[in-house]
Amino acid sequence: MTLAGHEDSEVAYRNDTHSDREVHFDLKSFQPTQAHSTPVPVIQPPTTSVPSPEIKTDQPISISITSPEIDRGLKVVLKSSTLAITGVATGGSGVAEVLVNGQQAALDDQGQFSSEVLLVPGKNQITVSATDTQRKSITRTFSITREIVKVVQKPDIEIKKPVATVTINTGKYHALIIAVQDYSSREINNLDHPIADAIAIKNILIKRYTFDDKNIVFLKNPDRKTIGTTFNDLRKKLSENDNLLIFYAGHGVWMDDMKEGYWLPRDASGINNPTDWIPNSTIRNYIRALKAKHVLLVADACFSGGIFKVREAFTSPNASIEKIYEMQSRKAITSGSLKTVPDRSVFVEYLAKRLRENKENYLDAQKLFVSFKEAVINNSPNNQMPLYGAISEAGDEGGDFVFVRRQQE
Repeated sequence: MTLAGHEDSEVAYRNDTHSDREVHFDLKSFQPTQAHSTPVPVIQPPTTSVPSPEIKTDQPISISITSPEIDRGLKVVLKSSTLAITGVATGGSGVAEVLVNGQQAALDDQGQFSSEVLLVPGKNQITVSATDTQRKSITRTFSITREIVKVVQKPDIEIKKPVATVTINTGKYHALIIAVQDYSSREINNLDHPIADAIAIKNILIKRYTFDDKNIVFLKNPDRKTIGTTFNDLRKKLSENDNLLIFYAGHGVWMDDMKEGYWLPRDASGINNPTDWIPNSTIRNYIRALKAKHVLLVADACFSGGIFKVREAFTSPNASIEKIYEMQSRKAITSGSLKTVPDRSVFVEYLAKRLRENKENYLDAQKLFVSFKEAVINNSPNNQMPLYGAISEAGDEGGDFVFVRRQQE
């Protein structure tokens, strides 16, 4: 029907709400003004909802254990009371949760999970279960054996107590490795070995000690801004239970009139313009702001000894490893005092050698330093004098950084 055009027609409207009567409108008697002022009911067709298609997946959930290596078919026997379980859970509608012996494991968006379990002497059953978003789950079970310490008895029935295995509850181990050998300024000589030395240290930390690759930041030829940004990221990331190792290899400069030592980043200005250099005081401020329990700075650079409050600060040689780890520390090991050091680093050579050869489960930084100090002095061309001590005004409370050796399967 057309109201505005005065077309003669009749409209039938059924009011289903109130009755079954039909109401007829005679449009012939309508005037144009009436047609415009009279509302015409509009009946909307009923809408039907279309259900969303159900998302289905035929891929089953799977669990792969990466550590310990149980899939090789060998019996796994450990001496430690703790065991780190790592693996990958995939498939299903997306893995939402992984439980290890009933405890929730850390899980990332790639399905990689990790958890730590306590072991009793003898056989231990480990159960790993994964659940997807549709609450479908799978469980995998395997056994780990913890070595049983035998009690030795003398003929007079006197019981000899076994030597207790030292176990300390350490947090996560992180590392910031900085290597600068190629400089933008023509006034600063390039170096040949910092990157290679830094890579060697990184590989030892991952293979021999409890540093995971994902927790290591490696900066090759960074500028000053990148170094500052990285320290700021670590300030936000690290907790008060974590440990941080900082390794720097590159140029260092001492300004005698300012009584200040500097690191030279890739974009450092000319040798007489320290505006783009990083002063030791800034490094101290970065370290002081970190929440980590222990921080160890290892600096292989000229004049790196200026970072210390005192030349050397040794703890008691009789202090237990538990006591050393309990107290917060901010320590440094440097390749020299206020002197130049050679590009080909004898310091890094013997540092790496001692870390590789170490057989102790727990190695504190002071003991590490003592083990290679004389070798550096005796084999450097200029009787290079490495230093160990507390970093001034950075929060050191007398503890020390402790390297934890990986358990060899």
